[in-house]
Amino acid sequence: MKEIQERNVDAYIYLMKLDTEKCTLLHNGGHRDGIMITDISEAVNSVLKKARVLPLKALVELIFNKLVKYFHQHREEAENCVHPFPTRIFDKFLRIEMKPREHKVTTYNPREGIYVVRSPIRVSGTGNNVYTLRLNNKSCSCGKWQTYTLPCSHVLAVCRENRSRTDTYVPEIYSRQTYRRTYQANFHLVLSENFWRDIPLNLTFYPPNMKKEQDKKQGKRF
Repeated sequence: MKEIQERNVDAYIYLMKLDTEKCTLLHNGGHRDGIMITDISEAVNSVLKKARVLPLKALVELIFNKLVKYFHQHREEAENCVHPFPTRIFDKFLRIEMKPREHKVTTYNPREGIYVVRSPIRVSGTGNNVYTLRLNNKSCSCGKWQTYTLPCSHVLAVCRENRSRTDTYVPEIYSRQTYRRTYQANFHLVLSENFWRDIPLNLTFYPPNMKKEQDKKQGKRF
C-alpha cells in the first residue's frame, strides 16, 4: 500500500511539472472543444496507410488527388445542406434535443441567466441529478457545455422552457456558413512534367523494410 502511494505521489509531481495548458481540458482555455487525442494525425495515418511504401512522386500525387476528392465531396454536401449546421453536427444536436423533454427547470435569476435543471429518475434508480446553468457565462455544472462547446441537454431544456432559440448558443464554427467557407477553395491543375522546373537537389531515398517478423522466420519476401 505504501509503495502504491509513493508511486502516486511521484506521478503527481511529474504531472505538475508539465504545461497544464497543453495537456488538460481544465486549463486549455476552451480552445480544443474537448479534443484530447490525436484524431487528426490518426485520420491522416489511416488514409495514407496503404500509400506509405509508394515512391515519393506517387505519394504526393495520391495525397493531392485525395484532397481534391474530399474537398469536392464536402463542398457538394455543404452546398446541398438545408440544416443550420452540417449534417453530423445537426444529427448530434437532434440526439441531445431528445433528452430535455423530461428535465425539470427552475428559474433563479433570468436576468443573469441562472437556472437549475433536474434530470428525471430512471427505472434503474439513477438520475434525479441537479445541475446549475449559467447562460450568460455559457457554463453548466455538468461540464459538457464548456468541454465540447455544443449546448448540453440542460441548455436545451431551459430554451424549451423559455421558448427561445437554441441555435444562438451554438458557436459560429459549427455553422453551415463556416462549413461552406472551409471547402470553397479550388485546387489548381498540376501541369505536365514537361513544364516542371529542374531543382538542383541530389537526394537519395531508401525503401523501408517491409518484411514482417513472421515472414522473416519463413524466409518469405514481398
